[in-house]
Amino acid sequence: MRTAAPVKGRAIMAAELRQDLLGKVDGDRFETLLHEIVDWVCRGAAPSYQPYSQTWDLDSWWHVLSSTKSFLLLAVKENLSKDGVLEHLTGLDSDHQQCFLQVITSRKEDIRQALISATAAISQGALEDLDWQVKLVLSSDKISSVQKPVLGLDLAVNKEGQRESLSLELSQEEVASLVTQLEAANKVVTQMKT
Repeated sequence: MRTAAPVKGRAIMAAELRQDLLGKVDGDRFETLLHEIVDWVCRGAAPSYQPYSQTWDLDSWWHVLSSTKSFLLLAVKENLSKDGVLEHLTGLDSDHQQCFLQVITSRKEDIRQALISATAAISQGALEDLDWQVKLVLSSDKISSVQKPVLGLDLAVNKEGQRESLSLELSQEEVASLVTQLEAANKVVTQMKT
């Protein structure tokens, strides 16, 4: 595992995990809250405020939720080692640091899958089928002799249950650019799977 050096944005995020707020709950209760926050990340239902209403006012509650959720996502996204996690949690006492480590270790795969799902949900369309053909443009209305290959690409995309057809004609340079972009996207997906 690698330890990412804290950059300005990450250091700010860790600083938002305030001991004065988190210290209001003991280790076991805090660990339960962390698991509830991971469930929120994975299933979309935020933890209930009611059990914690005597501990925090509503503003503090939302600060605890958002900063803790952000840190959990950062730790998994950046694949922080134990030392890397602790480096970001220097403002917290050792009990709370250990709770973070236990939850990150035990729920890392759940959080990682939630991050992958959130990334995949960015696009509402999914490619179902494609058909391609190479055409040779011999001439145009302005030039009598062009002699350039063109790729005809027909895509069938499923958007929210509706099938849409897209037709593209790409020049040789555009095909090269598309292939480069697809290879880069494949590299990112492969890195996320490992």
